Amino acid sequence: MIGYGREGDIAVAFSTSGGSENLIEALAEARRRGLLTLAFVGYDGGRIAAEGLADHMVLSPSQYIPRIQEAQASAYHVLRELIELG
Repeated sequence: MIGYGREGDIAVAFSTSGGSENLIEALAEARRRGLLTLAFVGYDGGRIAAEGLADHMVLSPSQYIPRIQEAQASAYHVLRELIELG
């Protein structure tokens, strides 16, 4: 991230809890560098949501980790398809 992220790029983060320290730091750094930030999170979005670290957030409001991961994978694949069609 630090070596390659530049203004105009997009940083994408996946976290079931929204509280992964390394992702929080990465999203904060992405913001400092002018990247657009997108986070796929579960539960209530955790610190990523609370601290507004993502420009866009896909929330899977579940307490069940396998369901969160399934929802994140599905949302990611839909987004990828839309980008390819765009």
